Amino acid sequence: MFHKLSTMFHLSRSRSVQLLMVATLCMATIAITGCSDPKVNRTNFNHIDIGMRYAEVHHMLGAPTWCDDYDRPKECRWGTEERHIYVVFVARRVVDKQSKGL
Repeated sequence: MFHKLSTMFHLSRSRSVQLLMVATLCMATIAITGCSDPKVNRTNFNHIDIGMRYAEVHHMLGAPTWCDDYDRPKECRWGTEERHIYVVFVARRVVDKQSKGL
């Protein structure tokens, strides 16, 4: 009886380890491929107009992932290196925009 319980526990533990490994792999895959900000998309990129204020872009896309200076941003990026919206500001107004991977 003890041997059967021991074997059942071992199989159960082995199964748990396998499930944990699969879950970890799935989470890593999602993080690498599809875990970017849903607001970073072609539609929102197209809505960014030259002359738009920084506050308007911030309202549309949320907080930027990176800015050269958070007090007086001149260049900001929303998203990841592979998939992003990049905006250049002068006097807190959009003067240029670029995208990658949208």
